[in-house]
Amino acid sequence: MTLNPTAIAWLESRALDSETASRLGIYSAKRAQGGDPVPDAAGNILVFPYLDGGEEVNAKYRGRDTAGKKRFWQRAGARKTFFNVAVLDDPAVQNGQAPVVITEGELDTVAAVQSGHPFSVSVPDGAPPARDEQGNLVEVPDNADDVVPEHDDKYRYVFNNWDRLKRVKRFVLAVDNDEPGRRLGQELARRLGRSRCCLVSYPAEPCVADADGVLRPVKDLNEVLQHFGADAVMACIEQAKPFPVKGLYKLSDFPERPPLLALTTGFRELDHHMRLYRGAFVVVSGLPGGGKTALMTQIAMNMATGHNWRIAIASFEMHVRPILENMLLGFMLQKPRNLWTKPECDGCRRFIDEHFVFIALAPDDEDTEADVQWVIDRAADAVVREGISMLLLDPWNEVEHKRRPGENVADYTNRAIRLLKRFAHSYDVCTVVVAHPTKSAGLSVRSGEPMSLYDIADGATWANKAEIGVVIHRASPHDRIANVGIRKVKFHETGKIGDVSLMFDDELRQFVA
Repeated sequence: MTLNPTAIAWLESRALDSETASRLGIYSAKRAQGGDPVPDAAGNILVFPYLDGGEEVNAKYRGRDTAGKKRFWQRAGARKTFFNVAVLDDPAVQNGQAPVVITEGELDTVAAVQSGHPFSVSVPDGAPPARDEQGNLVEVPDNADDVVPEHDDKYRYVFNNWDRLKRVKRFVLAVDNDEPGRRLGQELARRLGRSRCCLVSYPAEPCVADADGVLRPVKDLNEVLQHFGADAVMACIEQAKPFPVKGLYKLSDFPERPPLLALTTGFRELDHHMRLYRGAFVVVSGLPGGGKTALMTQIAMNMATGHNWRIAIASFEMHVRPILENMLLGFMLQKPRNLWTKPECDGCRRFIDEHFVFIALAPDDEDTEADVQWVIDRAADAVVREGISMLLLDPWNEVEHKRRPGENVADYTNRAIRLLKRFAHSYDVCTVVVAHPTKSAGLSVRSGEPMSLYDIADGATWANKAEIGVVIHRASPHDRIANVGIRKVKFHETGKIGDVSLMFDDELRQFVA
């Protein structure tokens, strides 16, 4: 398979040599009747093959349509993987001798390999379209798919190669220096682990003319190669800065992180007092029968339907089927159960399968202890596999609590909460823990005293460490009005302390606005 002169000239216009491109398998092709393009030295389609084990498991195509307009597409239904994926198996990246460079496009991988770093791969789908500060898509090209973690098929290449990726010691993320590229970099670091990731910085000198002739700095490795040469490409890779995880750093060492995006819970009444965001650590408590589980599960569904979040639920108190299943179905269908139809339920189940994953022990598993570390490990797996944005752990007292020798309850609780908060912040997962109060809290409430976060069992750490703290109370399980007390808000843009009344509809079995 070879490259035709037109393809070679185009590559050379990008400062890329045909020898490196051919070594990576890039070739020319022509259209085939009713199928994918086929190799042809005279063809006008440039093919970027995704090779794995010597087999072309996917391919991306660059050509023109009948009107002469540039067109990019890839093989339908093909396996999601990295371009140049074979380098993940190289001993040099598994023993830490060299990092794997992950780029946003195949041409950037060619630029890195050509410049002297062979351990380079490209993601198959590029970066997401740009979003503004409110999260709205801007300047979206025709037929563009938004590469966001909630649409996890876009990150299937991470899951498909996880056995290889987990053995790689270091990654350098060479994503584009624009808003979509930064979001892609943040999501890759979240899944691969920030402690293993560094982020490149590009030369700041304006030297690339945009469509209006205004000069801007380079934004990717291919442009670095074009304007500054191979040595500059290698300098970008070698001088990549680590994502801050621990230790002492200067301000310039910290890559920019996206602004905190506080999202509605789906209840307008709550919006002024509580909004959720990825990375939050939320503590929820209240007396039995107050509606803690119902409200937080309903909010989880609202985050899935309203914001396309994927949710992991760790519930060791209720069966997933039929109890949780019926709750989720009811939140979607918004009508009494006697009016549910099978087609409606089947459609809802498909949505639930796409957006929810459940952390649970197998019925016949008598050996595994579902302690806090086990829950966190499974939630981390769900980040990689499903791209979850929220973990709902309900309730805390059903987790297996394993104290170290000489560790008291308060010390253990403090350590466990630190583990949960570290998970929330490291993986940008909104982590909600439902924790029961002490028995004495019930006596205090019945005597007229309001419950606080300090009434949660096993220590004051819950109140001290919560970023959002909520207490839910109903005068009795038969009372239709629930008081949702926002008792702690760490960041002003996520709400404020106060109380909100929500009504529980017994027929719908959910809270209503």
